[in-house]
Amino acid sequence: MHEYSRDEVLERYRLLGEDLAKRNIDIDAVKDAVSRFEVEVPSWAFGPFGGGRFSGYIPPGAARNIFEKIEDAAMVNRLTGATPKIGIHVGWDDPEGAPFDKIKPSSFKKVKDYAQGLDLEIGSVSPTYFLEGTEFGSLSSNDPETRKRMIEHTLTSAEVAEKYGIGLLTLWFPDGSLYPGQVDMRRRERNLKSSLKEIYDRTPDSVKMLIEYKLFEPGTYHTVVSDVSAASEIALWLGRRAGVIVDIGHHAHGVNIEHIVARLIEKGMPAGIHFNSRYVADDDHAVEPNMLIFRVFHELVKGGVIGSTEHSREWAYMIDQCSPIENRIEAVLHSVDSLMVSYAKALIVDVERLKRYQYKNEVIPANRVLVDAFLTDVRPILYMARLEKGLPIDPVEAYRESGYQEKIEKERSGGR
Repeated sequence: MHEYSRDEVLERYRLLGEDLAKRNIDIDAVKDAVSRFEVEVPSWAFGPFGGGRFSGYIPPGAARNIFEKIEDAAMVNRLTGATPKIGIHVGWDDPEGAPFDKIKPSSFKKVKDYAQGLDLEIGSVSPTYFLEGTEFGSLSSNDPETRKRMIEHTLTSAEVAEKYGIGLLTLWFPDGSLYPGQVDMRRRERNLKSSLKEIYDRTPDSVKMLIEYKLFEPGTYHTVVSDVSAASEIALWLGRRAGVIVDIGHHAHGVNIEHIVARLIEKGMPAGIHFNSRYVADDDHAVEPNMLIFRVFHELVKGGVIGSTEHSREWAYMIDQCSPIENRIEAVLHSVDSLMVSYAKALIVDVERLKRYQYKNEVIPANRVLVDAFLTDVRPILYMARLEKGLPIDPVEAYRESGYQEKIEKERSGGR
């Protein structure tokens, strides 16, 4: 990308501001909102997870432990100013490397302390259910001993979230089946709900639980929590501290994801989003500033759950990606940049004009209001926001020029 001078940024910002003023949009208000945007980055994006799909290939310089993951996350935050939290997976990120059923919550104090030393905090905490012994189910398993082990692992994760994180537990279950007749689907859902009820009742009121759903994987015939209806029904059944995660990649093609977002907002349910892109049937690619992501942000803005002064209404925003072959840090930086572009586009929608067309049932003009916002080049807003914070206007290019990649490739070349 062309590196604009300060004067060029100011001029582009001025011209865009004049154009937006014609739509009754205050460019400074948009800039200030974008400046406050924050999204959590995932620890697993920086490590070796995901390489098996490409014959075990791991990008050079990949983090070997949770402390190196935190260092990489801190680098992302220094370049973007938008990622002060790192989400962790308890089974992968235990600093002691203990077996998952021997993990001690207290061991994560050193993780919290290390993160704080780099101006980060632990965000969401995920139990790691896809471990040895869960090939026939985790919390939905027919084996009571397996369910007990997974319940205790989840409670350990909840304690980590309460004491060392922000009190957010994120749950995804790789539970399902490969063939018709393999399992009793109703029984499996009863098992899962019973396990979750025990967990919910044994976790403190300060811990929120968000349930993720996925169309498939690894169960190709059926998945116990396969869609938003299943996840939201379970969350409502559990209680006010339970909600839903909408993962962008976890849907069949053609599913109207922004409609799902709108319905959850209307219900007032606790919720969050895992941002990513997918082209076939998974969620591991970096985010692009495409029409889907823009429409999702439009619903978030319109619903008042992003940038809200009411903290209780704010959703949780997280990146969930881990593609095998690209530079992992560049990919996360690209996602953060894409999300900020999409958010800015959503903030410049001429809402009053859109409402007038909607009330009059003017179909194409209403659609064109959204299209106009999406096609507007909002990057001068991001450039100005970053310029005011002393940040590079292009975080990806800044990373490539920083020397950090060469440094970690040299330091981490000794294996895992």
